[in-house]
Amino acid sequence: MEIETILTSDVVDLTSIKGFFASDKDMLIQLIGVYVSDTTPRLETLEKSVIRLDYDAVRSICHFLKSSLGLMGVNCLEEVGALEKQAQNNESEIVIKEKLKYILPIIKESIIEYKMILNKLEAL
Repeated sequence: MEIETILTSDVVDLTSIKGFFASDKDMLIQLIGVYVSDTTPRLETLEKSVIRLDYDAVRSICHFLKSSLGLMGVNCLEEVGALEKQAQNNESEIVIKEKLKYILPIIKESIIEYKMILNKLEAL
């Protein structure tokens, strides 16, 4: 199985990582591994904020996630940027929690998708 056949997804847009790393299997493995390992604990913190909102944590995590979500082709970059600003401005808890409920499943699904891609790359 070639790298090109592994780098397909209906969940995330792989255009950026294909453009930069499609010929470098080791770099792809490292990049995807870092995304999964760095994003997973931050996702857990954001999930806790749906129950008990922590404005600073939401703002900080959203700021961190913007660059990785963009590179990794996760389809909620605009919403995460807006959420960062809302948390920074201490917007209504209801508004922030609704936005969290929207982006959390998208990010979670991206992690699952990238884990599957990572497993295929490592088996290559």
